[in-house]
Amino acid sequence: MPESTHTAKPLFSAGDTVMHASEGVCSVREIRPMRFGTAPEQLYYILKPSTVKSSSTVYMPVSRGNDVLRRLLSEADIDALIRRSASGEPVWVEDSKQRKEAFRRILHEGDYARIIRMIAEIHTHGEQRTAEGRKPCASDESVLAEAERLLHEEFSCVLHLSQSDTVKYIREKLASA
Repeated sequence: MPESTHTAKPLFSAGDTVMHASEGVCSVREIRPMRFGTAPEQLYYILKPSTVKSSSTVYMPVSRGNDVLRRLLSEADIDALIRRSASGEPVWVEDSKQRKEAFRRILHEGDYARIIRMIAEIHTHGEQRTAEGRKPCASDESVLAEAERLLHEEFSCVLHLSQSDTVKYIREKLASA
């Protein structure tokens, strides 16, 4: 029988709320040794995504979770990111194919200040297109949905606001920045 390998020490505890890159905000339900298949037993984080739609449970080895999971931002962190986004360089690219690639890169990098800036610019350009009688660009709408899901879920949790109130909060902070 393979020997137990509990080498990685958990950085999080049961009851902590963490951010998972693809699952979003999750609560750490427990940490326990587990074995899958023929792999040696190791410690796992048992995570429950906080989204209402999710009934899934995520099992993540502590060794990997320590690298991928992070603590949630604080309200002060969020306000600083919003201020930084307001003074940051524009991210809009006129060519739609180049813009799609640039926006995907911004999402992948995970720089929230740039993501906030990108969301604001997509909204502005979408409103301009609508005012001209045109529909918003589908690829912009797709990136916007993904960016807002990523950002608003964590911000809503930290600020204790609904997602729509979180959008208002961000817009008000951007307007006063």
